[in-house]
Amino acid sequence: MAQDPELAILPVGSLEQHGPHLPIMTDWAIATELGRRVAELTGGFLLPALPISTCREQMGKKGSVWMEPPTFYAMMTDIIMSLKLQGFKKVAILQCHGGIFIMTPIIRDLNAKFNPELMVVNIDICTFFPRLYQEGVIETATELHAGEVETSMILAIAPETVDMSKAVDEVPNVPRNYLSYGSLFRASKSGVWGESKCATAEKGEKCFQFCAKGAVEEMNKAFAYMEAKEKFGYSYF
Repeated sequence: MAQDPELAILPVGSLEQHGPHLPIMTDWAIATELGRRVAELTGGFLLPALPISTCREQMGKKGSVWMEPPTFYAMMTDIIMSLKLQGFKKVAILQCHGGIFIMTPIIRDLNAKFNPELMVVNIDICTFFPRLYQEGVIETATELHAGEVETSMILAIAPETVDMSKAVDEVPNVPRNYLSYGSLFRASKSGVWGESKCATAEKGEKCFQFCAKGAVEEMNKAFAYMEAKEKFGYSYF
């Protein structure tokens, strides 16, 4: 690699149901496109988006594919350690599937063990959903899965895979953490958590622009925080 970047970008998606109107590749497709945009903004080394992660909250209908959390933990650690060995100093994970609940301990453990030689940041796209509403990019504040945001983003990049005649608006009456107590289908008969009928391709393009810019801003803040740390006792963490 002639440019020798210090930043590697690792988008992570999932293969899982996204209601009756979206393809199972939704999270992977969004991760792929977001990764491309973040790489353009940063000049980082872009890895192909991972298509499979953890998604047991989608259990009940055929088509969703997952691995066990310990497997995902080991896989992510191996990938990032291979990047470290090659001389990458920073890794930005773009998490484009909200159900990877083991991601937090992965990030914490890697930074605790390898700061300051290696810094790992995770950008969870779900954290941008409320901001998209606050900024007026979208109309609804109910997005979690296959709603206005994700449907709009797929309409922007792969409209041929969307059937808006089957779009559903369904907002469960339980909070997100109830996905630890039962599958998404216990809370939503359609498998949708949001209002997909409000989606448009124009909104999707604006969502990608906002999320790409936001991801770069958030990762730079986190990297700067880690770079400013001095040794405390025996630890740089």
